[in-house]
Amino acid sequence: MRKVNLENIELINNLPFTFELDEYSLKGWGEVDFYGYHGEVLVLVEIEKGQKHPNTNVLKIWPYLEEHPNKSILLIQIIRSENKASKNRINLCRFTGLRLENLFQDRFRYIFVNLKEGDSLELDFIIDQKLNQLK
Repeated sequence: MRKVNLENIELINNLPFTFELDEYSLKGWGEVDFYGYHGEVLVLVEIEKGQKHPNTNVLKIWPYLEEHPNKSILLIQIIRSENKASKNRINLCRFTGLRLENLFQDRFRYIFVNLKEGDSLELDFIIDQKLNQLK
């Protein structure tokens, strides 16, 4: 496994989880920037700085969920202010995340954050809400 991008450590330190310092392997579907666990829920974080197709970082979770029916996942996707992906690709992130929530109702939740310069990352309420929806 590859080590995480230390440039993003400050962002994830604002989240109420402990994350590993290696990327998470989706077993042939790619890697995820950060991961940790909240009980039995796998918490994944994708931080998009230069990714021009950030929607693929949501889409790659789909086959992983299909292949691992006992996994419950909370995916937090953070679009950094430096990201230059087109608006339609950003919108595809949200669309895909919401579709996956509907498809895997008891096993997947998605949080989208479009972080603008100077914004703070305060997600505790929405994280608690999403975690409570997972089995």
